[in-house]
Amino acid sequence: MSTQGSGWKNVLVPVEDLRPLFTARSAAKVHPALAMRSIDRKPGLTLDSDTIGLLHDGLGFYDMEIRWVVHLDAADVLRLWRSWTGYQIYEARVVLDAPGARATIEGLKVEQHPDRFTSLLFNEPALFERVLISTVNHLRRFRAGHTPYGPSPSAGPAPEPWPAIETEVAE
Repeated sequence: MSTQGSGWKNVLVPVEDLRPLFTARSAAKVHPALAMRSIDRKPGLTLDSDTIGLLHDGLGFYDMEIRWVVHLDAADVLRLWRSWTGYQIYEARVVLDAPGARATIEGLKVEQHPDRFTSLLFNEPALFERVLISTVNHLRRFRAGHTPYGPSPSAGPAPEPWPAIETEVAE
């Protein structure tokens, strides 16, 4: 909820979830990869249950400010596409722990067709991790009512960046 109004008449307004979800219409606009190559290094990110839910809902097409489209399907396969071409660039398996509260990413594959993506494989999985972090943070901001151009009138507070940075306490 956010508070709107001036003076003594504040009104609680529900935060508007602005996420452009990955829908059947999004799926119709994306293209499968042509030449995926496996990466032998495992990404180091751990997904919490909130992030897993956001990725299952996905991020559909918005505008040129949002450069990636993402979806975690029912088989727990995570795919990322470039938003302006619809070309699939990444694919990975999301492996849930027993209670489904956390997950790791395994089996990262990267598009290597020269007409679609020309990243060097030694840049992976670091580049994949930066893309996924950016995408998840877009989803979190949209859910709180914030677009790349600023908050909506019913926006809640801007969410903390994901992943949370853990700090050590000095003894």
